[in-house]
Amino acid sequence: MAMSPGTIVGGYRIDRILGAGGMGTVYLGKHPSLPRMDALKVLSPELSRDHEFRARFEREANLAAGLDHPNIVSVYNRGEEHGQLWIAMQYVPGTDASAESARDRHAMTPLRALRIVTEVGKGLDYAHRKGLLHRDVKPANFLLSNSDGDEDERVLLTDFGVAKSNDDASELTQTGSFLATIAYAPPEQLSGGALDHRADIYSLACSFYKLLTGQNPYPAAQPAMVMMGHLHEPPPRATAVNPGLPPALDHVFARAMAKNSAERFSTCREFTDAAAAALTPGHNPVSTNTSPTYPIQVLGPETGSHYYTQQHVPPAPGPLRPSHRGKWIAAAAVAAAAAVAVTIGIVALQDDPGTAASTPVPSTSKVLSPIEKSRKENPAFEGKPVVMVDVFDAGANSFDAGMGVFLSPSPQTRFLGDLGLVYSPTYTQNGDEVSPRPIAKDDRYTALSNVTNGYILAVRSDSKAGGGGLLGLPSAITSSRATVIVIDDPAAVAAMRNWSMSSEQTLIDKVVPVLQTQIK
Repeated sequence: MAMSPGTIVGGYRIDRILGAGGMGTVYLGKHPSLPRMDALKVLSPELSRDHEFRARFEREANLAAGLDHPNIVSVYNRGEEHGQLWIAMQYVPGTDASAESARDRHAMTPLRALRIVTEVGKGLDYAHRKGLLHRDVKPANFLLSNSDGDEDERVLLTDFGVAKSNDDASELTQTGSFLATIAYAPPEQLSGGALDHRADIYSLACSFYKLLTGQNPYPAAQPAMVMMGHLHEPPPRATAVNPGLPPALDHVFARAMAKNSAERFSTCREFTDAAAAALTPGHNPVSTNTSPTYPIQVLGPETGSHYYTQQHVPPAPGPLRPSHRGKWIAAAAVAAAAAVAVTIGIVALQDDPGTAASTPVPSTSKVLSPIEKSRKENPAFEGKPVVMVDVFDAGANSFDAGMGVFLSPSPQTRFLGDLGLVYSPTYTQNGDEVSPRPIAKDDRYTALSNVTNGYILAVRSDSKAGGGGLLGLPSAITSSRATVIVIDDPAAVAAMRNWSMSSEQTLIDKVVPVLQTQIK
């Protein structure tokens, strides 16, 4: 039951209710001694009586109180009153991003949404460097305020009271409580896997998607269906909901919401810089010393996949001016690579002590790169004509899948060329044209009329994708005289659409085996 105005909690005098949720109620309360109003979150009696939750709440509230950042709501105090836990936080007059978006969809412009998630991302990166995860990143926790005559809207991330230390692998196993909001929860959190900072980055991307499009990434009435979307469906395309958005944003979401956390952006800054580059042509972020100092989990050799641990920021349009700082970073990168090479050499020698005293024998054989090795192992690929199309959901109001064609030159077509395949010269970029090139429904047969032999690679994430089948593909593809090869593995689709440093190895692992079975 809600507390009435005038009730005293931890010395605070309750003024009114600010909001309520599954964990408890937030009140506006007068500070016991200072002339200010604070936000007082009083947790539910059920949670307050749970011993495991109490211990965790006290530990994590203490950690959250140590955060000091302009984009994070400050935690002032915590305690217990009449058997209920409470936490006192900075009061931010105004609204939140979820309420603002619901109030007026036109008020949440793409650039405003970008600014909001960029500011939230700054706070998250700071918390991650401190070793804390938020675990419930969502628009309702993005507080917006322009009080005190501020010209710019202030953005603060709240609810860090349920944050989690990076070093704490425990979960609420006994209570079964699920603290995240399912609509924005990453796959690893829903499946009970290990979490790191990239779980928050996934949720931040889901929040950005909601602010941009007005709908959740995986909209469904049943929570189980929403969970299935996060666990198994390819990342959604914002342009399918709002065709006015630039297609480059779809690639950003594909990476930020990758099922495998190793394929996501390494920091929130990296994600928001990529989003800014997609939304604002010519955007050239200024590099700052914000590289994460916390550990980044990567897949070990036993997984069979190989991902770079270096951060990769998609290049912004336009030439970059050289700087002394850039030269220093390049030199550091060379030194780091050399250190890695030395480490690998030491490990190799330790694995085989008998080679330590032997004299190295120069080798005249060339060490093949992974792509060169794949080409050598698959001579059937050599000279085969190919074109690649993109197939995706066109939106809730369309019964047909959307379609585009990849253009040359691009990283995707270069990858195919490096395998020995010959990409159709019909599909080349015109000037600064973005790849893939969208194909309108009425133009599909004309667009593919030149494909009379060879192979069509169909990269698909539409509602009927899965299992490598042709069901649901546009008839312009299935009626072609060329052999259709379907690529619908989510990791492969994300790697192909949103090219990054790890894409080539992912495609060698996921796509080359498919091509081996069908290209003769």
